Amino acid sequence: MIKSKGFLMAESMIALIIAFLGVTIFALVVGESRENERNLESKTDRTYAWHVMKKNNLKEVKVHDHVYQPAGNGYVYDTNEKKEYHIEK
Repeated sequence: MIKSKGFLMAESMIALIIAFLGVTIFALVVGESRENERNLESKTDRTYAWHVMKKNNLKEVKVHDHVYQPAGNGYVYDTNEKKEYHIEK
């Protein structure tokens, strides 16, 4: 009977470890997907701003609290981040 209790304890420990690993991996996957979503949204916003400025001959466009200005052929300048981005066609 003592071995049975030890086996149940070991089984419980393994179950806890597996559950912990599952939650940790799930959190990592969700975090990475959110980061990818933010990056894709920023890239889409820059492309949209470039397209609107080009079609309407504007000097700046505000998209999602970021102000974009044209910075040459195929480039936009984000005044909030103070960075210039290349727009891929």
